[in-house]
Amino acid sequence: MGRPRSADVDRRIEKETLDVVSEKGFSGVTVNEICERAGISRATFYRRYPSPAEALAAAINSAFEFHTPPHSDDPVEYLLEFARALERSYSDPRIAPAIGFLIGEYNAKPDVYERLQQGLRERRAYVRGALEAVGTLPKQNNLPLDVDEVLVILSSLAWNAAVTKRRLEPAVLRTVIARLIS
Repeated sequence: MGRPRSADVDRRIEKETLDVVSEKGFSGVTVNEICERAGISRATFYRRYPSPAEALAAAINSAFEFHTPPHSDDPVEYLLEFARALERSYSDPRIAPAIGFLIGEYNAKPDVYERLQQGLRERRAYVRGALEAVGTLPKQNNLPLDVDEVLVILSSLAWNAAVTKRRLEPAVLRTVIARLIS
C-alpha cells in the first residue's frame, strides 16, 4: 500500500484543469499543461484521473461540495443557505463553461458525465439527510414536490442567476423556498 493521496495535489490538479479549460476550451486541454501548472508529474495525474475529462468532473464536483449542517430548525433558512452556496459556485467564471464541456462530452464519455451526476446525487442526499435528521422538513400533503425536486428548482434558479449575472435576492428566494415546501 502506497502513500495516501494528498488533498493538496488533488486541489491543485482540479484548479489547474478548470483554469486550462476556461482559458483554452476543452480541445486545448493537455495533461502536460495541467501537470506543469500544478507542479506534478504525469504519473501523479494518471494515478488520480484517467483523463482530463475525469479531472474536470472532479473539479466541478469539488466546487459544489456542500457539507453544512443546518444552523436552525428552519428548513427555509437551510435551503436558502444551500441555494446561495450553489449561486456562489455557479458564479465562478470557470464553472459554467466546464459544465457545458462535460455535457457536450456526454455521448462520447458517458462514464465521465455519470461521475458528475453522482456528485450531484450525493449533494442532494446530504441536504435531504440533514433536513430529515433535524426533523425540519414539512410533510408534503397537497403538493407533489419532494425534496429532490425542490433542490432541482433551487439549482436551476442559481444557474440562471449566474448565467444572467442577476443575483438571487435573499428575500425573494426565501419566499420561493417557503412556497415550495409549504
